[in-house]
Amino acid sequence: MNRIFLLLCFFITSITFAQISDNVNRAAAGDIPNLQKISHGSGYNGGTMTFFNPPRQVDGSEYLFDDWKNYAVIYTEDNQTFALRNINLNIKQNAFVSKVEGDSLFTFSFNNIDKIQINGRTYKNYYWDDDNRVYEIIFEGDEWSIVKGFKIVEVTGSANPMVNRTRDRLVRKSFYYLKDDKGINSFRLKKSKILKLLNADEAKVEEVENFAKQNDLSFKRENDVRKILEYSSKN
Repeated sequence: MNRIFLLLCFFITSITFAQISDNVNRAAAGDIPNLQKISHGSGYNGGTMTFFNPPRQVDGSEYLFDDWKNYAVIYTEDNQTFALRNINLNIKQNAFVSKVEGDSLFTFSFNNIDKIQINGRTYKNYYWDDDNRVYEIIFEGDEWSIVKGFKIVEVTGSANPMVNRTRDRLVRKSFYYLKDDKGINSFRLKKSKILKLLNADEAKVEEVENFAKQNDLSFKRENDVRKILEYSSKN
């Protein structure tokens, strides 16, 4: 407890929290009070700090991004916006975290967070089927959205030389989902399924198909699907 108190005092007195624009604030790595403010709002105290011993070595990572140099803009429920350059998503814990010192981490709570944009991509937390989970927004419409979820698969190593896998390995997996009034359910990026979502007449469907063909866009590629659906929503 004394160690945590001294650490908090050190960061509070040594880190400044400055606005980088009229409505965007910089939350520096280690700026614990303001990290708490992002996570819980100005009217709350708290936030979680994690101090841990390095786990035994395995190949792969439980984090979404390979490094921590990720530019994030955090939008809170109380209409504040913060910028942060030290963030990652722990897929196993299903939580965004920021390094504050060495191996110490600050874990964000979504109690006061509406969405987080990281490197130009948007992430939101949804509750479905008794589970809170972070999803990347591929396309967000008025009645439905296509989102992407993440999972860590643990592959156990083997002493069998024929397997050629002596160490345990963490493998990152991603899956697409359709979010609508029925909940959040598995979804395949497939031409017929995507065109059906448009709920449009034959002329509109043909127009969207022509747009995809003329621009060499695939209904199976995530970025292309985003472009196709953005075109459809604006035309």
